[in-house]
Amino acid sequence: MKYLKPLNALLLFIAVLISCNKKVEEINAYGNDCVFEQIDDNMDGLIDENERIIMSECLETPLKSKNSIENNLIGDWKLIGHGEGWLPTISQPCGYLTITENELTFQFKNGHIDTVSTHSWKIEEVNNGLNFKLNIIHEYVEGLFINQFCENYMYGDATPSDGNMYLYKKIN
Repeated sequence: MKYLKPLNALLLFIAVLISCNKKVEEINAYGNDCVFEQIDDNMDGLIDENERIIMSECLETPLKSKNSIENNLIGDWKLIGHGEGWLPTISQPCGYLTITENELTFQFKNGHIDTVSTHSWKIEEVNNGLNFKLNIIHEYVEGLFINQFCENYMYGDATPSDGNMYLYKKIN
């Protein structure tokens, strides 16, 4: 009987470890090529013309209801665009999202962060339901400021107030 408690604790630990490894394997199905490279010469921290076009088209054809946004988010997303505020210093990060009904698994690498994390999420209505934002419950996560949603893209752009822009494309 005295060995039963440590055995149960060990089994629980192994189960949690396997569960965490499965999440990492799921995100790594797309994120294996996730490599961050700082390139000062090309000012990759600036929003380029292609990113601006995608953002403009997304603004013109937004998903207009909380339900449509929630349903569209489920899947896999890749960070394809990035911009820094007034003084760009960091090149485009590498980022992948896998979103299910209940969880968001996030892989992110930049000059300061190299992480894979899992979070609860919800879409929050803002301005009496006229706008929406992705809310990572009880946490701030760099790279997940998202408040514009369209069918194949989502992004958040805080560069006018010296923040960052993150643009994601749905890949699955």
